[in-house]
Amino acid sequence: MKRWNFLALGLVLLLGTGVLAQAPAERGGTGAADADASARALAVYEQGKRLYDAKNYAAALEKFDQAAALEPGKARWQYNRGLALRKLKRYGEARDALLQSRTLDPAYKRAEIDDKLREMGFSPEDSVSPAPTEPPGEPSTSGDASAGGTTAQEPGPELTHPTAHKIGEAVGVALCLGTPIALVVGLILLIRRLTRSSRSSGEGPSSSRGESGAPARAADLSPLEQRLEQVASSLVSVEHALRLEEDADLRAMLNQATMAEQRARDELAGARQGRSKIAQVLASVDAAEEGAKAAMERARSLFGDKAFLPEGERVGCYFCARPLANPSFRKQVPLKRGAEITHVLACPPCANMASAGQPPPVKVRVAQGRATHWSELGGYDPYAHRHKPYPGTRMVPAWDFTPQRSLAEVAAIAAGGALVGGVAAYAVSELLDLDGAREAAAAQAATQAAARQASQHREERDWRDHS
Repeated sequence: MKRWNFLALGLVLLLGTGVLAQAPAERGGTGAADADASARALAVYEQGKRLYDAKNYAAALEKFDQAAALEPGKARWQYNRGLALRKLKRYGEARDALLQSRTLDPAYKRAEIDDKLREMGFSPEDSVSPAPTEPPGEPSTSGDASAGGTTAQEPGPELTHPTAHKIGEAVGVALCLGTPIALVVGLILLIRRLTRSSRSSGEGPSSSRGESGAPARAADLSPLEQRLEQVASSLVSVEHALRLEEDADLRAMLNQATMAEQRARDELAGARQGRSKIAQVLASVDAAEEGAKAAMERARSLFGDKAFLPEGERVGCYFCARPLANPSFRKQVPLKRGAEITHVLACPPCANMASAGQPPPVKVRVAQGRATHWSELGGYDPYAHRHKPYPGTRMVPAWDFTPQRSLAEVAAIAAGGALVGGVAAYAVSELLDLDGAREAAAAQAATQAAARQASQHREERDWRDHS
């Protein structure tokens, strides 16, 4: 036997045992990235728990949202999201979060979830989601949700190249023959044939477009960015489809798909900075595509082809710019600044924050010390830019934003003229006093500054006492 054959035989034996031994781990194991995400999710959750105990439910919800985004397969984070949403009186969203927790792990806090659903007026027997597919972007519930495992469809880190797939198939065929000799001979012949074809084409077996465990390259990211743009276009269409009728299941699927889309964008950003691997980006883009597909199918099943024909009104939440295609999804919030009271349209989450006395932040773009409301930005579309970020925009406290125009004019622009026509009078919340909110924020900042100064004095004193 030639020298090459001896080397091939050794490689075959190592490869065969490696494939057989590692296959279960590849199908069900979690990598270092999952462990890191789990640790970060737990740390964020602990911050949220402290905020929840301090009755700062809006801030706690933000932390629980971050935990759920980091570890979407864990029922615990969705359960805590439901608790915070319930405290904020956002009962429909609280129900969705609790049911999502049950979907991820049916045994997790079942009695507590039943009690919370009854308290909010929902029946625990209606807890099975009627959606035709599993929640988009979430792992299959057949695994251990509390362990934060990867999804079944996520590709393993080794069998991503066609050569590896063929070798794996050869292993299975040879095992069916029942003899070690057949396994070795079959693999040797396969490797020799693949090696000859690789040499003739000038491409070795390791020249795939990028190992799943390797850092992502710009050439790898370009097609993924294009796929994500298509996801965004699909979700924009679903946003417009809701103009025809508000549907709780479609709204929940849209929200979940949007979260998956945002996770994919975060992974892409991390890959550009060398923090994310290609496998992470692929998995997140796959999840976003699945979520968008499920939402599109739900919209089509509800409204048919007319769901994607005309577009909805250009109406967005005054605060966060969330699109408000369906009038029944809009709420009206009265803002008081000085002696002037102006009504603005808001999405339910922002309106609920306002009703609780917590002014929602406002999306603006700050340039040269001047803040411009999202509705006044050229080309800003609340539908498209919920999924395709508008450059330079950020959120600022509502009491810190003073528009260049009158507040009433900006409110009318954001509402697409709906307020001017007087057709938007849905669920008017309590008066939100921006001047009072500014004073409260200043008092809180002064208290925090005094506490920090006192802490520094104590540290200096302790340092002198123990020096």
